[in-house]
Amino acid sequence: MHTIGFGKRMLIVLYGTFLMALLAVQAFAQPFVHTSRHVDAPGSEPREHPIDMVRMVVDVRFEPEQGLVKGRVVHHFIALQRKVDSILFDAVKINIRQATLGGKPVRYRTTDTSVIVYPEPALFWDEQDSITFTYEARPRKGIYFIGWTDTTKRMRRQIWTQGQGIDNRHWIPMYDEMNDKMLTETITTFDAGYEVLSNGVKQAVTDNGDGTRTWHYRMTKPHAGYLLMLGIGRYAVTERVTKRGIPVRLYSYPEYPEQVEPTYRLSTEMIDWMEDEVGIPYPWESYSQIPVADFVFGAMENTTATVFGDFFLTDSRGVLDRSYFNVNVHELTHQWFGDYITGRSGKSIWLQESFATFYPYLYTGVLYGDDHLQWGRRGFHNAALAASEKDRLPIVHPNSGTARVYPKGAGVIAMMRYTFGAEETRRVIRHYLRKHAYANVQTSDLYVAFQDTLGLTPDWFFDQWLYRGGEPHYDVRWQPSVSGNTAVTRITVAQKHHTDDLVGLFSMPIVMEVFYKDGSKDSVRAWVKDAQTTVDIANPAQKTVDFVLFDPGSNVMKKLTFPKSWAELTAQVARAPMMIDRYDALIGLGADSSRAAERLGILATVYARETFGPMRAECIRQAGIVGGKAAIDLVRRGASDPDVGVRQASLLAFGTIPSELRQDMEKLLADSSYATVALALSKLSLNFPEHTQRYLDITAKERGAHQRIRIVWLEIKATAGSSEALTELDDLCGPSWEFITRQNAMNALKRLGKLSAVAATNILDASWSTNGRLASTAQSVLAALAESPVHKQTLRSIRARLVLDSWKNDLLEPLLR
Repeated sequence: MHTIGFGKRMLIVLYGTFLMALLAVQAFAQPFVHTSRHVDAPGSEPREHPIDMVRMVVDVRFEPEQGLVKGRVVHHFIALQRKVDSILFDAVKINIRQATLGGKPVRYRTTDTSVIVYPEPALFWDEQDSITFTYEARPRKGIYFIGWTDTTKRMRRQIWTQGQGIDNRHWIPMYDEMNDKMLTETITTFDAGYEVLSNGVKQAVTDNGDGTRTWHYRMTKPHAGYLLMLGIGRYAVTERVTKRGIPVRLYSYPEYPEQVEPTYRLSTEMIDWMEDEVGIPYPWESYSQIPVADFVFGAMENTTATVFGDFFLTDSRGVLDRSYFNVNVHELTHQWFGDYITGRSGKSIWLQESFATFYPYLYTGVLYGDDHLQWGRRGFHNAALAASEKDRLPIVHPNSGTARVYPKGAGVIAMMRYTFGAEETRRVIRHYLRKHAYANVQTSDLYVAFQDTLGLTPDWFFDQWLYRGGEPHYDVRWQPSVSGNTAVTRITVAQKHHTDDLVGLFSMPIVMEVFYKDGSKDSVRAWVKDAQTTVDIANPAQKTVDFVLFDPGSNVMKKLTFPKSWAELTAQVARAPMMIDRYDALIGLGADSSRAAERLGILATVYARETFGPMRAECIRQAGIVGGKAAIDLVRRGASDPDVGVRQASLLAFGTIPSELRQDMEKLLADSSYATVALALSKLSLNFPEHTQRYLDITAKERGAHQRIRIVWLEIKATAGSSEALTELDDLCGPSWEFITRQNAMNALKRLGKLSAVAATNILDASWSTNGRLASTAQSVLAALAESPVHKQTLRSIRARLVLDSWKNDLLEPLLR
C-alpha cells in the first residue's frame, strides 16, 4: 500500500507509554537461529486459527444511498486441529441472518466484532467442509459509498473497498488476517450503467433484465483476504498488453481521455522490467488499475487490481508537478511482494512495503540515471535518521513506523546490493520468491535464502539493520602520516552514536577515496566495525591531497560528521565524480557566510555545469540568501530553467522579489506547470500589488490540478472584497469536489477568516468524512474559525438544524463550547 508521502496502507504508527517502557527496559526475547537477538514485541506473532481457509465466495448487492450491504459468503475450509468445536470469524457489527455448516443450520453467536460458529459434532483435522453466512451490514470502514448522498448530484457515485490492514471484516464475515491465503470469488449485482472490477479473471457478466447486471470474478491462485477488492463506478477502460501477453486494463473517467497517457505512462513497460529484474514472471493472469474518489490512502495493491486515489489522475501539465509513476511502480511491485508472497504478521510488513519502495527507486535509476539513484538513497537515509530522533525501534517490529517499513527498509535492500553484490542479491531474491510462491513469509525466510543461494550467513547484517534499531553516526577525520617508511593518508573513523542492547556498533565495508591535486586518486574498501577504526591509504609519491571522500555515492545509511576546509569543499564540488558528493560539498559551502562574493562565483559555475535539477535549485536557493547583483543574475537564469523545481526555486529565492526580476517572474504566469503558475500568481500579487489585476486577467481561465490556481485566484479576489469569489470558495469546500480541492478551499477560507453558512455546512460535512486527511483538515479549519464568536454562532445555528448521529455531535461539541 502506498501512503501519502510514502507512501497504503496499514500505517504502522505507535509510540505510547508501553513502547517507552519497552525501550527503557530494553527487553529481548530468546535467541533466534537467524539473528543474535531481537526486540521483544508481545502479542505480535501470527494469529492462531483452527481451520485453513481454502476458498471464499462473496455474493453481494448494495443499497448505496443507505450504505447497506446485503451479502452471502461461503467459506470452504480444512480443519487443522484434532478437534474443532468452535470457529471465530471476524465480523464488525454485521447482522448475521443465517449460518449453515455443510448446508445445514448451525449454532452460532455474535459479538460486536465477531461471529462464532459451533460445529456439532466437532470437526476433526483434515476434515473439509463449508460455512455459509447470509448477512447485512452498514459499515463505516472497509467499503465506502461515495457521492450517493450528494444532493447536487455533481459528485461521482462510486463504491470501493479498502481491506488493509483488517477492514474487510466490516463488510464480510471472514477470517481477516494476513497469515492465511485462499482462493476468492466475488459475485456482484448492481446497476447495469456502471462498471464493476474485482480480483482475478472475469468469468461472466449477466444481464438480469431489471436494469442490473451481475459480475462474476474468480481468483485462480490463493491470496490473503485483506487483498479482496471491489471497485464500482462509471469508467472508460483502456486495454494494453505486456510483452508476455498479460492483459492490462487501465480505468479512467470517460470525460477526461487526455488523462490516460500522462497518468498511466510506462504502465506495461514497468511490468516487463519487473519480470526481468526479479526473474519471476508476473504471477497472475491480468492486471487492472482503477482510480476512486476520496480514497483513504494513496493507493492499494489488491491482487490483480490496484485501487488508487483519483487525485493522481493528471494531464500533460499536471504530470510535471505530481506524477503517478512512482506509486504505479510501488503498487505493481506488490503483485510480487505482498500478494504473491505475503508477510505472516505485522512484523513482516517490511517484506512488502520496503521492497515496494525499493523497486520504484531502482526503476527510476534505469530510466533517468545514477544521479536519481543517489538522490533516492539520500531520501531513504534522511527518513530513517529522522525516525530515530523519536525512537530507536528496529524494522522487524509491528510498531516500527512508516519511515522504517517504507524508506529505511528500501535503503537496507539497497545496502544488501552494495554489500553482497547486485547480481548476488538478485539471485537471493529470485530464490526467495520461487520457494515461497503464493505463501506466507517472515524475515527468516529471506535470511535462509542467502544461505541457500550464496552459502552466506549474513547474521551480522540482519542483526544490525533489521532486528536492532538505529543507524551509525560516523565521525571522520584525515591527516597526512607515515606508516613504516611510507607516506599515507590516515583516515580515522569513530562511531559516535549511543550504543546499548538496542543499538550496537555497526560493521560495514566502506569505500574511502583520496583525490590529489594532480587529478589522480586512490581508493580502498575497508571494514569499519569498531568504536574507532584507522585506515591508511598509501601515498608513496607524497602527492598533495585535494579532498577525501568517505562512502562516495552515500551507499551506507548513516549520520556523518566530516569537517572540511573551504579549499576541500571547493575542490569536491568541482571534481567529485558522483552528484551526491558534489551536493554535500555545495551544502557545506553554504554554511560559510563569510565568503559571499566567492560563493556566488562558485554557484554560477556549478549551476552552469550541473545537469541534475536539485543541484541547480540549491544554487538558486543559496544565491537568494547571499543577494546582490550577481545573485539576481543567477536567479534570472533559474526562472527560465527547463526544470520545474529550479523555476520554482527562483520564485522563492528572495523573500521579496527584486523589481529587476519582476518581468522575468511574470513569464511564469504562463508556465507549463500548474504549481508554478499558482506560486507565481501568489508571489507576484503579494510583491507587486499595483499589477495584481493584470495578473488576475492573465490567469482568469486557469484552474490547475485540484483547482489550485483557481483557489489562489479566488483568495486574491476575496481579499480585495469580492463576494462572488467567496461564494465560489464556499462551493469548492463542498462534497461535489474531490477532497484535495476541498482541502485547498477550506484552507483559503481559514486564511481569509471567512465562514458563511454554506461554507460551514460543507466543512462540517468534510469533518465527518471517512477520509482521514479530509476530516483532519476540516476539523483544523473549524477549530481555527470557531475562535471567532460570530463563526461559532454560525456553527451552532447549523447544528441546531441538523439531525446528527451521536458520534458527529461528540466531534462537534468541543468546538462549540
